[in-house]
Amino acid sequence: MNMSNELEQFINKNLARAEEYREIIEDLLGDYASYHYAEPTLLGILDYIEENDAITDAQIEAVNNIKEKPNERTSW
Repeated sequence: MNMSNELEQFINKNLARAEEYREIIEDLLGDYASYHYAEPTLLGILDYIEENDAITDAQIEAVNNIKEKPNERTSW
């Protein structure tokens, strides 16, 4: 395998991962009652994905952490 094929595979893998997390973030943003507390973070990550067609490992970890912690309080 030559270097250009390896680079192309790497870029395609990162783009696919970014697309996967774009969908996850859009789903989380659609569930406002559960994830409204994280809206600024999720929107920032979504902007990054849209600008770069990529997502960082730290952003993935943040999305996964948010996904695991929906806001369960419905009233005070």
